[in-house]
Amino acid sequence: MKITACDLDEQTPAKTYTIAIEGDVPVDLDLCETHAAPIEELIRQVKVAGGVIQEKGEPRPVAPKRGAARRVAAKKAAPAKRAASRARRAPKITTLEEIEAQKRARG
Repeated sequence: MKITACDLDEQTPAKTYTIAIEGDVPVDLDLCETHAAPIEELIRQVKVAGGVIQEKGEPRPVAPKRGAARRVAAKKAAPAKRAASRARRAPKITTLEEIEAQKRARG
């Protein structure tokens, strides 16, 4: 007999949820009813809204929202690096005599 406990508080019974984020490794979570409630609510909202939750395979295509497309298009290009726009200053060249004079002055 196998008993699954919640990964967060070790309560039983628990259900196993596999969460896969695009481009990342899927994660298996064993969650009790309390900790699974937000996930269950999200699934319920998708079903009520007429969305289809697929068991496996390719995600269903979703039309982009108008507001989101505008925000993406409004992004500005990254500003050019400042170092490239500034002229480099030549290093200060100090003679051995000047260094010795600075030491005596401090000293």
